[in-house]
Amino acid sequence: MKFWNLHRLNKFNNAVLWISALLLIYVVVGGLGTALKTGVVSVLPFRVKSDSIAQVKINLHSPLHEDGSLKALSLVLKNAKNDTQIWEFRNVKLDNRQNAIESQLLLSLGENSGSFSADMFLKLQNSKGDSFFVYYPDALWIEKSQTDTAKCNVSKWSMNDKTPIVDQVEKGFPNRNILYESIRNLLYHVPMWFSMMFLLGLSMVFAMKYLSSQDLKHDYYSEAFTKVAILNGILGCITGSIWARVTWQSWWPAEDPKLNGVAIGMLMYLAYLILRSSIRDNYQKARISSVYSVLIYPIFIALIAIMPKLSSTSLHPGTGGSVGFNKYDLDNTLRFYFYPAVLGWIGLFYYISTLKIRITLLSKKQEELEANEN
Repeated sequence: MKFWNLHRLNKFNNAVLWISALLLIYVVVGGLGTALKTGVVSVLPFRVKSDSIAQVKINLHSPLHEDGSLKALSLVLKNAKNDTQIWEFRNVKLDNRQNAIESQLLLSLGENSGSFSADMFLKLQNSKGDSFFVYYPDALWIEKSQTDTAKCNVSKWSMNDKTPIVDQVEKGFPNRNILYESIRNLLYHVPMWFSMMFLLGLSMVFAMKYLSSQDLKHDYYSEAFTKVAILNGILGCITGSIWARVTWQSWWPAEDPKLNGVAIGMLMYLAYLILRSSIRDNYQKARISSVYSVLIYPIFIALIAIMPKLSSTSLHPGTGGSVGFNKYDLDNTLRFYFYPAVLGWIGLFYYISTLKIRITLLSKKQEELEANEN
């Protein structure tokens, strides 16, 4: 029995639909219902001077501690470039009503140090008595005062008390600087691109099948997978653009090579649709579009996956010099929803593709019957 037999595929496609629907319900409900872990939202003021007392306010996002059970133990500042200069302050006060910490800082840089950015580690304690660190990168810019010329004791940064970070203590989604609640978009934006690449890969496979068999049904498969993949790409661009506006304050950062690669790749596949619509002979259309599909797929993968990694200016995680989600943001709680989201969206759009294929095959069959009757 041939692969494209509609009766044979019907049960398999329905199973894919039900499994995908269940996975996506799980992802949507769990993805929206899971709270973020404790994290720092902002530090004011950003610029402080050394050798003088500075009053700093640290705003927290702590939905897991709405009962006011969170306690502040200490505040640690570390040179963002190296581990040679640290300061620890214990005069920290946490106002649970405003989710804010206030502390007085007195910093001495010493005669051999200049101004620099400092990372912040907040040592907090939950209602169970568990202590943990909340990390906030580049929290303060410490500007060296002209009066700061005395020698100071410098200590090496180390977690002497072996206090874990918040991700090892609390359950919930990672609470990261800039991302915050928008990290939930990881369950929609990224799987859209996985689904698109999967469907374009299938399109290329069936294009190769057509070139070897000259069977038009393979071309119908290739066309359907490409069209639904383009829909995936459009949805990926929309969700990505909204995410970029929230995190990078721009709907489409023009300097990002990954975004530019996506734009070029989408234009290449839109040209595929124009190419097919401009040729009337079915066999010539199938042959030319199949060759085109086989050639542009590896170019598209290179544009969106390889070239950004070679660039040092990309804003996307895991590209250029930036940190990837797998290392920085994709903790165990988020993995429980991210991987089902990838499978769910791939399955859903695969099913949509099979519907398009069934419609095309039934339409061609109807045309053949009408031609035979005439």
